[in-house]
Amino acid sequence: MQFLAVIISAVMFAFSAWMYSQTGDWVALVFMVGSGGYGLLFASGKVASGFGRDASDE
Repeated sequence: MQFLAVIISAVMFAFSAWMYSQTGDWVALVFMVGSGGYGLLFASGKVASGFGRDASDE
């Protein structure tokens, strides 16, 4: 599932970068940065591990 999330965020990043290069729209730039951030978050594995939480934290 982590691999799929990284792939989807990479596709979103690429599309946003292409859209920004075509239009120069700042919204596409924001989405590009956000997609890159999500990609890094998913790739780090922090989402899968629950940001370091375990069963004792609940």
